[in-house]
This record gives sequence, structure tokens and C-alpha cells, in this order.
Amino acid sequence: MKDEFSFQDAITELLRDESLSISAIQRRLGERGFKEHRLVITGYLRALRDLGVLKEVEVPPSKIYSLALKEEEPEKGFYDLIKHEIEDLDADENLRMATAVLVVNTLFRRPCFRAELKRMGIKEVETRWVRRVDGRPYVSTIDPDKLVVPDGDPAYECDCELPPPPIEMVLKVLSGVLKEVLDLSGLYEKYPQMTLGSNL
Repeated sequence: MKDEFSFQDAITELLRDESLSISAIQRRLGERGFKEHRLVITGYLRALRDLGVLKEVEVPPSKIYSLALKEEEPEKGFYDLIKHEIEDLDADENLRMATAVLVVNTLFRRPCFRAELKRMGIKEVETRWVRRVDGRPYVSTIDPDKLVVPDGDPAYECDCELPPPPIEMVLKVLSGVLKEVLDLSGLYEKYPQMTLGSNL
């Protein structure tokens, strides 16, 4: 066998842009001068799989190998996405907090808890746009596997004039889209029995 480092390089180069079966890998390696028995190549591929270099998927009667992209970032959740967007806003801490609270109020039809502000990287400040409310009636609607709300955690809702009808409609549309695209189950009650502010 040629130099082992070169052999691994050849395999990773083959799988950089496509997934291949063992037979296809053996054939293409042969074209590059690596004339190895199928069992040797199979063992090498499995070793690279065990090391996390390759991913193996069984597609009967073959096994398909592809490059495991370790540099891929984990999928971002709801709070990570909102945090990223709010960080990009040209706004002070007061407006950032009000924005985060309004997003949660609009999307989940409930108050925003301090625990959520922390997840979104929001500094808790006093602002004329936000008021503190009793969030206890809503805690039971939240799955603790999705969000842990400590006992007595402060809750907030936006205390500002309702937006003009077109903007309100846009918010409702965007809320619906987010609920379709992201897994938000466990963060709100799908068919709420209370309206926001009814427990104040």
C-alpha cells in the first residue's frame, strides 16, 4: 500500500463532494494507483468511520460512505436565532429587551420569562415599553426539557400601543412561519385557554 497518509487523503478527496459505495471507491482508488483488495479498503473505511472521519449509511445491498464534516455547527434553536438577529439590531438595551419580549409575547401568546431573556443574551433592564406580570399560570404550559423556568422567575409583556393593522398582520404571518419551520413544541400552549394579560 502507498503511504497511509496519502491513502487517507485520496479517500477524503474522493468523498469531498459526493457519497460513494465501496465498489466505486475501490474503482476510483485504482485509477489513482491504489491497487488494494476490497477487504482492505472495507476495513480502512470502517476504521475511518469509527474515528468519525467518515459517515456510513446502509443502502442495501451497498454501504455508502461520505465525509463527516466536523466543522459543521450544530443546528441553532429558536433562542439562538433570535439572539443572533437582536445582536444585529442598531438599538440600545431598552429597545433590545422590548423587542425580545414582544417576539415571545407574539409568538407564544404568553409572557416572556427572565430565563428566556438569558437564553437570548438580553440584559434585563427597566424600560417604559415592558412591564412585569405574573407568569405563574403559564409555567405549566412549558416543557421543562425545552425551557427550565425557575420558581418565581420574573415574567414580562410588552406595554406599548398595538402596532398598525398591517404590521400586526405581518407579525402574525411571521409567527405562523416560524412555528412551521422550527420545532417550538413545548414552549407554548397550542390552544391557550387564557389571553395575554388576563391573569394580571
